[in-house]
Amino acid sequence: MLWLGFPKRVQSALKGLCCLARSGGAMQSKEIAKRIGVSHAETAKVLQLLAWGGFVTSRRGSKGGFHLAPRADQRTTGEVINFFLPKYQAPPDGDCPVMRVLRETSAPCQKAFGSLTLADIAKLKGSKKVRESTRRRVRG
Repeated sequence: MLWLGFPKRVQSALKGLCCLARSGGAMQSKEIAKRIGVSHAETAKVLQLLAWGGFVTSRRGSKGGFHLAPRADQRTTGEVINFFLPKYQAPPDGDCPVMRVLRETSAPCQKAFGSLTLADIAKLKGSKKVRESTRRRVRG
């Protein structure tokens, strides 16, 4: 599976989950939408899908909102991606050398990204920390 340019809905889901991980508690969908820069309607739909997939729980009322279902250190980005793209198959490209090299060189990065937990990402602040964390995972 080639993850380059995966759908905006997957990006919104990951951003929303990481937002919840950073908050450490419940958040309203409007607040999540504002923090991740996605429309409230799209955020509500993504949160609904995440609830259906068991990634978040929700509670109505003034003290309600969305919560991470398991702890942030128990869910990986790969699980979220696979939930949204379980049947995705890259279009056939025959034996195109460009696509073959792209697949081979991006595989270690995809593996590293897929193994990051939501807590790992929530802890990252700057690009230097992202590079260092990813480099450690790629090396293995």
